[in-house]
Amino acid sequence: MSWSLEKLGHEGRSTRYAVYALVIDGGSEVLDFLNDLEEPQFNKMQQLIDRLSVEGFIANREKFRRLDAGIYEMKLWAPPVRLFCFRDGTDWICTHGDRKPGERELQAHIAKVNTLRQHYREERK
Repeated sequence: MSWSLEKLGHEGRSTRYAVYALVIDGGSEVLDFLNDLEEPQFNKMQQLIDRLSVEGFIANREKFRRLDAGIYEMKLWAPPVRLFCFRDGTDWICTHGDRKPGERELQAHIAKVNTLRQHYREERK
């Protein structure tokens, strides 16, 4: 497997934090997810990504929530969609997005982020 990152938000601008889409073997669930959003939802999600890249954290639990140790979700409500990510130093690595999951599905998303994070860290060694 080949792993890489594609920077999201604030194209060409220097920020203290960086937000990336995880790319595996040339494909990215994050980029596919973002491209499938309607323009208004895409713009709102882009605003959250830009804010995260500037501030490093979003304190509003209605927009950004910790799910597990080092695992977070960015949240939109109309339609209810989520973008899942983890922190790596000052960087945020987005793994995938989906419609708002139920509790059982949420645990599967957390497990997926954990697995991808472990593989990502092993690849970086």
